[in-house]
Amino acid sequence: MRKLKIEFCDGSGNKITVVCNGGIEKERIVKLLEIFEIKKQERTTSRRTIRDNILEIIFNDLKDVWFTSKDVAMIYFRKFNENIKPSTVSTYLSRLYDEGYFERIGNRNCWQYRLIPKTSTKSIEEYLKEFYNKSD
Repeated sequence: MRKLKIEFCDGSGNKITVVCNGGIEKERIVKLLEIFEIKKQERTTSRRTIRDNILEIIFNDLKDVWFTSKDVAMIYFRKFNENIKPSTVSTYLSRLYDEGYFERIGNRNCWQYRLIPKTSTKSIEEYLKEFYNKSD
């Protein structure tokens, strides 16, 4: 009789053990591994902050154009299937502007932002690494 034991551990120390006895088919093992990979990706995605998601949108979709908080909110909904108020986005954009990441034109009723060219060459991964190293 065949026996297969698979253990998965998450970052919190939680452990999941799956034991299969008897006829073990390759397709079932592959499906099981796919399920755990999907769950791992969901956990990774859920740890990202709104700020991380907004920066991903800007660095990937809006790096060469002028944009507003409404533009970011629309893309945020399409990309993450989650509503976010333009006023919330506006707060994040204003903070990022204060940190020197954007140029800004217009007035407080309708600010338009654009990445400053020197920062637009950074990838989102480089930015996040730099951001989290600063806050330690």
